[in-house]
Amino acid sequence: MKSGLNIGLKQTQKLIMTQTLRQSIEMLQLTNLELAEMISQEFLENPLLEEVTSSEDEDYLEEKLNKNLNGEESDTVDSPEKEVYDDPNESGINNHYEDEDKNRLFIENAVTTKETLKEHLLWQATMTAKTVKELAVYEEIITMLDDDGFLKENLFDGVNSPDKSAVIKNIHHFDPVGCGAFSIKETLYIQACYYFSEEPLLHEMLDKHFNDIEKLDYGKISKALGISESAVIEKSKTLHNLNPFPGRSYSGREARPVIPDVEVRLVDDEIIVTLNDDWIPGIKLSTYYINLLKKKSIDKEQREYLNTRLQSAMALLKNISSRRDTILKVTSAIMRSQKDFLEKGQGHLKYLTHHDIAGEVNVHESTVSRVSSGKYIQTPWGVFEMKYFFVSRLKNPGDNNDDDQSSDKVKGMILDIINSENTDNPLSDEEVVNLLKEKGVTVARRTIAKYRDILNIPASNKRKKINMIKS
Repeated sequence: MKSGLNIGLKQTQKLIMTQTLRQSIEMLQLTNLELAEMISQEFLENPLLEEVTSSEDEDYLEEKLNKNLNGEESDTVDSPEKEVYDDPNESGINNHYEDEDKNRLFIENAVTTKETLKEHLLWQATMTAKTVKELAVYEEIITMLDDDGFLKENLFDGVNSPDKSAVIKNIHHFDPVGCGAFSIKETLYIQACYYFSEEPLLHEMLDKHFNDIEKLDYGKISKALGISESAVIEKSKTLHNLNPFPGRSYSGREARPVIPDVEVRLVDDEIIVTLNDDWIPGIKLSTYYINLLKKKSIDKEQREYLNTRLQSAMALLKNISSRRDTILKVTSAIMRSQKDFLEKGQGHLKYLTHHDIAGEVNVHESTVSRVSSGKYIQTPWGVFEMKYFFVSRLKNPGDNNDDDQSSDKVKGMILDIINSENTDNPLSDEEVVNLLKEKGVTVARRTIAKYRDILNIPASNKRKKINMIKS
């Protein structure tokens, strides 16, 4: 039996994911805020990058770079992509900050520190504890509270002290009242006993009928307590004075505002799309290191390092420019498709998919998905997540008409129907189905229920009870 080696050629196709390509893909998913953070990190890691501080710097740099990159010793630089510098406005990099703008941005973004919930409770504990040992128990329990002021059962089991129950009861009456409870039901009961000590009926409702209160089943509560339903409703109104999450008012968490990545306006029937990136740091190459690269005296290792960093810097500039162009193209295509929304507002979105936009902009669907991920658009009707403008089609059973209703339009129709209903006799889901059918839209009852949940509209029986309480 003979064996041997077979030598042959085989041709295969394989996509090589370079660092530049990977960065380009990852950058598409970043919001402007995340991009600013990324650029700040690049300033720390790449000495070839500097922040543009004035328009004069930029003008000087452009002139100097063109001279350096086209000079006699340009062969010492590994062919940077010069076109990135030809038009700084087209590159997508903001090229200057005025000192006045910087000061304004600093003041607007400055936040003041505020006392956290745990600090506030510990301060009260130091004035309540009678011994050092007791204070240690207070500290152990308070540090276990979450930002809402609740204790978790699994963490509570780890508190090893015979006095823990007494300490927790004291914490219940610290400011804010109700901290140290295990549930919303318990914290509301604690607050009701503290603030409304002479309301035993309210205490009993919270203690024994909390689930019925959540369901707005006032009839069941009235039968159990032997009082009228109107009396139960009156007692329930008292609950509006209580706080189901007592710790939030002292929470150290700051609400992070949504910063729109893109602004869209409709001016004289023309869609104007603007990228909201004025506050992103401007980038330039370091003239010091560019000049250093021109020198023949630097050693080979240093030159290789600087060339590597230069290529990385150039790739970053190109990827930021590409990201900017792609976001603008995708947003413009979305808004052209959803022009009715810009003119009339919510409830007028058309059926739209990633595939539609990808075909119009000539990119892959995954690119559209990355661009729309986590980004927000400022419109004349408010700020909306970019994903909001992609709407599914609601097919009418047995209907071959291509002009099917979008889910957004149907939601708008449901909202209009319910807003105009008789508050004393709200419409059931089945009745909404019939009204929509009269308007030429056929949907299932479960679809109405699903869209109600999305629109935060309660079922008809709950709407009736809510309307009764309001009146």
